[in-house]
Amino acid sequence: MLMSAVDRHSAQEIPVTEIISPGSSTLNQQIYVRLRLALSLNLRRQVLIAVCDDSALRNQFAAQLEADITTDPLQNGSTTCFTSFGLNLDNPDVLEQIQQQPAARIGTLSVQVTGIDRLTRQSVYIQRIFLNSLSTIAQQIPTLDFNLVLWVTRPWCRAIQQSAPEFWQWHTGLFEFEGDPFGQNLTPPSTSGTSNGYRKFKLDSDLTDFVLAAVMQTIDLDDQTALAQVLESNHPDTEPLRILHQIEELHQARSSADAIAALYRQLGDWYRDRLDPSRPAAQSLTIVIRAYEQALKLVDMKSDEVPDLLNDIANLYWIKARSGSGSAVTNLEKALKAYQFALDRTSPEIQPQTYAMIQNNLGSVYSDLASQQSPEENLRAAVMAYQASIQYRSFETDPARYAATQNNLGTAFWNLAQHQSPMLNLQSAVDAYNEALRYYTPEQEPLHYAMLQNNLGTAYWNLSRCEQAVEALAKAEEFLQLAIGAYRVALIYRTLEAAPLAYAATQNNLGTAYWHLASQESTQSEERSIYLLCAIDAYQEALSAVQYLAAASTDHAPPLSFDISATHHHIGLAYYQTAIDTQCELELAERTKFLHHALRHQVYAAQGWGTHPDFQSSAIAQFSQIVKAIYEREGIQGQTQALSQLPPAFLPQVMRQL
Repeated sequence: MLMSAVDRHSAQEIPVTEIISPGSSTLNQQIYVRLRLALSLNLRRQVLIAVCDDSALRNQFAAQLEADITTDPLQNGSTTCFTSFGLNLDNPDVLEQIQQQPAARIGTLSVQVTGIDRLTRQSVYIQRIFLNSLSTIAQQIPTLDFNLVLWVTRPWCRAIQQSAPEFWQWHTGLFEFEGDPFGQNLTPPSTSGTSNGYRKFKLDSDLTDFVLAAVMQTIDLDDQTALAQVLESNHPDTEPLRILHQIEELHQARSSADAIAALYRQLGDWYRDRLDPSRPAAQSLTIVIRAYEQALKLVDMKSDEVPDLLNDIANLYWIKARSGSGSAVTNLEKALKAYQFALDRTSPEIQPQTYAMIQNNLGSVYSDLASQQSPEENLRAAVMAYQASIQYRSFETDPARYAATQNNLGTAFWNLAQHQSPMLNLQSAVDAYNEALRYYTPEQEPLHYAMLQNNLGTAYWNLSRCEQAVEALAKAEEFLQLAIGAYRVALIYRTLEAAPLAYAATQNNLGTAYWHLASQESTQSEERSIYLLCAIDAYQEALSAVQYLAAASTDHAPPLSFDISATHHHIGLAYYQTAIDTQCELELAERTKFLHHALRHQVYAAQGWGTHPDFQSSAIAQFSQIVKAIYEREGIQGQTQALSQLPPAFLPQVMRQL
């Protein structure tokens, strides 16, 4: 625990109101005494940061501090004005709120601010107002005449250190209270003569109900009378109920907290081992999480077991977010909270592998959260987490996990490039993917190797679309050739039989790269027709793979990672451009066939884009051009045949353009 000069005074030197509560330990009592002492010294311009993750405990100590300072016997006749307020979430400017307090006061003003933890659910803009106000306080501290006490959680303590460093430098005391990270108090060890570590706690009745319902559903029972008969027969699926019965027996026998926690972990493990990895049941996820959280309430928070337990809880919330059970944002935020608490209790020097694992997991959750809200902020946080993981996960000591984290880092950089600094972030993505390729080989990990090559190709393709990169690094066609090379390598191992979904995605990417290469002004006419034909071949392979997947699909088949309507649109453009290219060596009949193919694919695109009017307009605009080209080659008969292929809903628009 970090301590300033005023924090080192002995707690025995001052009288203090005894705090008797189920949430305060002897250690917390001592920390509180030091905090109170710091405010009792009648100094000015102190910045005291109190860190507590247990909301109930935090509120209790804050209220006690206000009561004690007002009647402090150390004041020796001097007057202290103490005021507390909850942070205004609409305008969390701390200095402005302090200035709005009543002006009539005598002596030293001490201000206590609570509610900062509620900023977590606010927008980045609102959070920035708060952090900026701290920076303003730092600039004006020499002229201010009050003491400031900020109650924060550990994540917000880190945020202040990183985002308002000038304010952090001014803090004169840091007081870190211990408490349950999920805001539920634990009672201290019993003082009734037992020394076995028993703690009073409330049994989770909801968890019992969840388990009972799950067991009855698993063995297909309608009432508890039948369940009693199954229990007597030692049915294996009733094991969770036996564990719950053991927990209640240990609780009544006042057994140790560690023994009860071990049973809760056993209950959670039983359900976790039976989770369907592709479609985990929401009910089972809830049971596992609640069982592990019950265990967390009981173990010593300084135990080596805590980081692993927190990591497991975070993983489960992440799985829950991805499975579509409940609010994705809420579950991701709970996962973040658990990972961050796990990091606070993990030493990277002593436990480098655990620390690296948690940082990697943290980066993955930030990446998922970026798809829901605040993409730039969350992607930057993901990058920082992956980079922190790599610091303690080297290629020499853990090559497989090192390569996986490098791939994750590359994807985070790629996503961040869609929002800011595209050239720099795409370069970083390429570097990370290439670093991952140090480990993955086609002989040992063919599909992982192909995945990285596909990712590398996509990064190069994006660089070809980045004006800054084209001006500073290489020509667009050079990036496109690199992308095509990477996609072709990927397709050696991403075959239709081995990975049909990935095969379709990479073929679609390859077609797009060829199509853009054909569109470059510097591309020679004879090369253009070759590139367009290559694009058509790749797009056709992608569409064939989609048909293959549709024929073999199940109810739980994963969705395509690309827009099939866009594929139809682009292959339609490639057919049309090839058909009207006078430099392309095609017979008249072949050109006409290409035009009809182009029209057919644009119809598919327009129908598929029914809910995207802007995209649909692009496809419809191609109808009239293609029909005109058919008319020039086949006359009115060909035009009539082409118009008959169009859905009636689109005919009025096409006829107006004709």
